[in-house]
Amino acid sequence: MVRRSPQTERLVEIVEYLADRPTDGRSLADISRTLGADKATLFPMLTELTRVGWVVKHPTKKTYRLGPRLAPVGDSARIAVNAIAPARKPMSRLAIESGNVCCLIVPSGGDLVVAEVAHPEPDDRPLLGVRAGDKITHRPPLGSVLVAWGDDFAITAWLDRNPVVAEDSSRYRAVLDLIRNRRFAVEQYPPEPAAFRDVAVSATSIAYGSERASRFTRGQEERLNVEMLVGEIDDAQLYRPLSVNSPVFDREGTVVGSLCLLDVPDAITGGELRDIGHRLRDTADDITAELGGVVPG
Repeated sequence: MVRRSPQTERLVEIVEYLADRPTDGRSLADISRTLGADKATLFPMLTELTRVGWVVKHPTKKTYRLGPRLAPVGDSARIAVNAIAPARKPMSRLAIESGNVCCLIVPSGGDLVVAEVAHPEPDDRPLLGVRAGDKITHRPPLGSVLVAWGDDFAITAWLDRNPVVAEDSSRYRAVLDLIRNRRFAVEQYPPEPAAFRDVAVSATSIAYGSERASRFTRGQEERLNVEMLVGEIDDAQLYRPLSVNSPVFDREGTVVGSLCLLDVPDAITGGELRDIGHRLRDTADDITAELGGVVPG
């Protein structure tokens, strides 16, 4: 396992914290209190960030905000993710029409990362605060649509990441067959959805850098169970979907991402769930076409 670097983690937290409200200057005391770090630890980091132009320090108020040197870095990052630009309009439309958060998830190393997020019109319901850049653990029950079209080696490797599933993978392999046939997957809330949702909202609340990443990952590992992945859909049964997912394909018909609709607010029938899945699948197919991809026959 790669050893973590606390100093690097603090630098990331500082930058993300200042980016959260870019027009507001933050004092050393503000940063120390929010990040839970000593001023003596943070001051040398802020001094170096100021020296290279990543941060600007107000001459009299002694507050910090992001500096001009980060602007070209942001521009370069925007260019790097331009491959997902065709997804933005369809995702935004789906989020507004459905009233739910919509996100695009792509593989990153051995895990998954949220590449883009579209939000519905604001209402009083607290939403899962998923952000672009959030990491998702790629192990059952998560990420099924990203492996359902893979070869047996890829499927087995994914199944083996969850010891409970690996002991008897027959059910999951059957569910992957269903996912390939209908081209969408469903992860359902566990038996106590309210308690799970409270934890999920807490895990995605305000936090920065490695603390947010750790909290987000820990929330997944502690609360997700293997029964959440839905197999056959009974039109008359009630479901409480945590996420509905459909694959996006490249020119070779390989899955390169997953379009996700998150946190349907109420229990719905299987028939309604199918309708949501079909709408999501159609949107994912539109994105595939925009990317020049092909859906496998």
